[in-house]
Amino acid sequence: ERITSYLDDSEVMGKPMPLLSNKGKSFQGSIVLGKGFILTSEEALALINKDPRNKEVLFPYLNGDDLNNSPIQEPSRWVINFFDWTEEKARSYPDCFDIVERLVRPERLIQKDKGGKEKWWQFLRPRKELYATISELDQVMAINRHAKHLLISICKNDIIFSDATVVFALNKFSEFAILSSSIHDAWAWKNSSTMGTSTLRYSGTNAFETFPFPIVYSDQLNNLGRKLHLTRLKIMKHYQLGLTDLQNIFHNVHINNKSEIYNDIIKLRELYKSIDVEIIKLYKWIDIDLEHSFYELDHLSEKDRVRFTIHPFTRKEIIKRLLLLNLKQYNEELKSDTFGKNIGKKRSKVSPKTSTHNLFPED
Repeated sequence: ERITSYLDDSEVMGKPMPLLSNKGKSFQGSIVLGKGFILTSEEALALINKDPRNKEVLFPYLNGDDLNNSPIQEPSRWVINFFDWTEEKARSYPDCFDIVERLVRPERLIQKDKGGKEKWWQFLRPRKELYATISELDQVMAINRHAKHLLISICKNDIIFSDATVVFALNKFSEFAILSSSIHDAWAWKNSSTMGTSTLRYSGTNAFETFPFPIVYSDQLNNLGRKLHLTRLKIMKHYQLGLTDLQNIFHNVHINNKSEIYNDIIKLRELYKSIDVEIIKLYKWIDIDLEHSFYELDHLSEKDRVRFTIHPFTRKEIIKRLLLLNLKQYNEELKSDTFGKNIGKKRSKVSPKTSTHNLFPED
């Protein structure tokens, strides 16, 4: 009866629901609000050399540009962070406090946010829950919230993440493989908003919290995820490419087969294909033929819509099956005593209105 921009029947089936199994695992980075907090590497190191105590409030600061455009994906700047401290405690670091008082306070006093005015020496949104959650992990994953491609990166956890990033409290290479796959890519574009028609605005709430991960993982997927991470880093460093530039070449159907990078790109494509195939096996969707090749994707700009990916019809079928899995898992969580204790308010059972596939033969 109704046609969506994706030419599917999702409006009939219903919308995906947030899954408690994914809750508390994705976060937007800190909203600093005040350019005076941010320093160059040279400025930060000079402050540390002046007084080693300053290192207690100075941290590398990773933004979206670092993730997608730096070959080494390391923070290009530093940030002064007084956490949730009182003004008195923050003043005990005079070198850094003086910078914030001089450069941040005037900017904060003209803001409408009451908390931002009163506690001008603190970040506007520190994201304490983010750093508390990732503190026990040896590595985390992050994505530039606004980007042309869905590009997941593995990062250190002892840094401050900017509000231009979404951080995932995940540290397994199998999880990295899933988030980097065509399967999650299809789901993310379907359940996030866009800037224009070519920039994905990734939503941790709508794209990650609703994503039904496979019930089981495999050593093979973990190995593929590790290989993807290391292979990509090696290519980026060797050719001095950021992730976006690398991905543009990855999706270029006309890449010169005599160019130096050609064989590396072919290997990278085969790696992504292997990841997709392994994930489909874990979902037990043995009837699906992914048909990796170059296709035009209708939801992208007409000027730049060719991607090396799975077949567009397969893409829509996977989105439909993921939605059914989401609703099934959501309803199972409602019945679970373990999850029931974490429910703040009553959740209504959701049922898809239509289903053209028996995805759960064990039922």
